[in-house]
Amino acid sequence: MTCFWRLARIGMAALGLGAAAAGRLSADLADDVARVSVEAAGGTAAHAALRSFRAEGVTRLGETEVEFILYAARPRSVRIETLGKKTSLVRAYDGVRAPWKKDDPTKPPRRLDRQEERDFILEADFDQPLYDYQARKISLDYAGEATVDGRPCLKLLATVRFADVMTLYIDDDTHLIVRRDREERRGGKVVVLETHYADYKKVAGVRLPRLIRTFSEGRLLHETRIKDYDANPKLPRDFFSPPAPDWPAD
Repeated sequence: MTCFWRLARIGMAALGLGAAAAGRLSADLADDVARVSVEAAGGTAAHAALRSFRAEGVTRLGETEVEFILYAARPRSVRIETLGKKTSLVRAYDGVRAPWKKDDPTKPPRRLDRQEERDFILEADFDQPLYDYQARKISLDYAGEATVDGRPCLKLLATVRFADVMTLYIDDDTHLIVRRDREERRGGKVVVLETHYADYKKVAGVRLPRLIRTFSEGRLLHETRIKDYDANPKLPRDFFSPPAPDWPAD
């Protein structure tokens, strides 16, 4: 299959196709890459059957380690409980109303700040970006080849809901996503965040990463290690909902 991708790329350049035809071929090639990658990650049936999960892990920020429990559910619900020595932090999003957080048991929940809220919503998609991507309003284009940690990869440009653009790197050998780049505005300037994925493990038939590292301008920002996943846990109906009936929409 890798040979086909390379031949198609070479053929696209050699034929001197017009912009429209080249765009269609690029999209078709991206669709082939996505299909093979989803199969390598467990296949469409396994992805569809995995509706939610619970994950325990540790995030390292410099010399500080923070334990957390993460709950995620299709299509876009997420809840992260950070366990500190003196206090705990809960952040959650139900996919409908604005994300919320609670870090003081004596005070009501609060909205996240604007940038944190945008990032939280962008990261809330339960499924990896190549699964059922068209139905989820994600468009793909083939973007050539690259190397990640010395390993050859194929690149796809993914535009999510006509707004957010990310670059996905698919390992040429395993066909799994090993890196994702996206731009983010920090401190008045635009930076590229590189998120690297490794140490994949099957969870109810779906391969999920257990090592996630995020870099910016060559500097490691944080590293997350997942200790364990629990597939399709039983969760209360309002588990992700903000604890206030009049909470604003996102």
